[in-house]
Amino acid sequence: MRASIFAVLALALCAGPSFSAAADGARVVDLEECIRLGFAYDAGLRSDELETRIADARLREIQGQYFPSVSLQGGYSRLSDVAAGSMTSNVSLGGPPVPVTITFPPPLDNSTSVRISLQQPLFTGKRIAASIRQAEALRDSSRGDLGSSRLDLRYSITQAYWSLARAKTQRQAIDQSVAQAESHLGDARKLLDQGMATNNDVLQAQIRLEDARIELSSLESVRDMARVRLALLIGLPWDAALDIAEDTPSQSVEPPRESVADLVARAMAKRPEIQAARSRVTAQEASVEVARSGLFPSVFLTGDYTVADPNQRVFPQSDQFTPSWSIGILASIDLGRYPQVLAQEEQASNKLTQARESSRKIADAVAEEVIRAYLSLREAAGRLALLHQETAQAEENDRVTQERYRQDIALSSESLDAQTLVVRARLREDGALFDCLVAKAALDKAVGE
Repeated sequence: MRASIFAVLALALCAGPSFSAAADGARVVDLEECIRLGFAYDAGLRSDELETRIADARLREIQGQYFPSVSLQGGYSRLSDVAAGSMTSNVSLGGPPVPVTITFPPPLDNSTSVRISLQQPLFTGKRIAASIRQAEALRDSSRGDLGSSRLDLRYSITQAYWSLARAKTQRQAIDQSVAQAESHLGDARKLLDQGMATNNDVLQAQIRLEDARIELSSLESVRDMARVRLALLIGLPWDAALDIAEDTPSQSVEPPRESVADLVARAMAKRPEIQAARSRVTAQEASVEVARSGLFPSVFLTGDYTVADPNQRVFPQSDQFTPSWSIGILASIDLGRYPQVLAQEEQASNKLTQARESSRKIADAVAEEVIRAYLSLREAAGRLALLHQETAQAEENDRVTQERYRQDIALSSESLDAQTLVVRARLREDGALFDCLVAKAALDKAVGE
């Protein structure tokens, strides 16, 4: 879904009028509401949530292997007619043998039976226990993936939110610059009429005004594209009338006080990717035990209770329901599968090594991300402090220059330059402030918060 966001961003370039027309009735949202809406809308996050439910159900399925298997069977058969049988034998009762014929009754035509049987695993080579540990680890891994997706989405929404705030704030600064340029052009024309300015002074004022208007138009496009991206991330139509609650954040951004080592240690303990990778290692360790269980026999306790008419275990047969039961021990092992079992164990061992290497790689990537975010925030905070001083100096310079210009001491070009310096200084300071906010969000994501 996020990839499709950029495919429609270009549409904002031709939707400028619709944004402007809808600005008065725009839906106003703050950062927390944007995050809440994004969490409720994102298809990738929903898919990860379903994966965790699937893993939970899979775990319950495997845990059920500890319970006995109980089956109930019932049947009825109509048998063909079979003639009665007989058997002749010589019987001696103290005298000479006398032939005796024994006649068996004909078999019954109807056969009905109901049977309940039970099979309880007693020993499976630790297969069930290992399968449960594997399923638990995979469930934990899916939860870690879900947590990672939430961190990524939170950061993407935060970045888009502050990008829109940056564009709005900078547009306000350029609006002020345009107003100043228009005022300066009017003053230059009046002075020209009074013979106190030249045509070149008016021309310079016109050029500065056109430059400011061009920059304003560019910032409007940037603002509209930022609004489109934020709207799509939080589940609104791309052309929705959307505005944010604050343009300039009230909170201050300070350099991180913790050391890099402390931040990395916190990330290793809290990042969902790290926990998911460790869970996958645990799952592969259990997979090795599952494969190895095929080398051992399986032992089951078996039993059944049968009610049949006629009951085949009862002799002579009678046309009535007769119960019978049995209980025993069943052991089995497939010796012919040993080569396959050994191959499966080797595969599982290699996958375990892969999982460990992947876990180490993820840990290194997380540590690098934390260090990069730490340095970026520290640099942005330092740059913001310097630019704040620069803005104050530019404003003081503009105040003095405009006073000198009104007294005809400073040139028109000097007045324009002073005003431009103020606008540029404010734009750089605002940009540095939003860079700090994005860098702070990146550091929070890097440490798993």
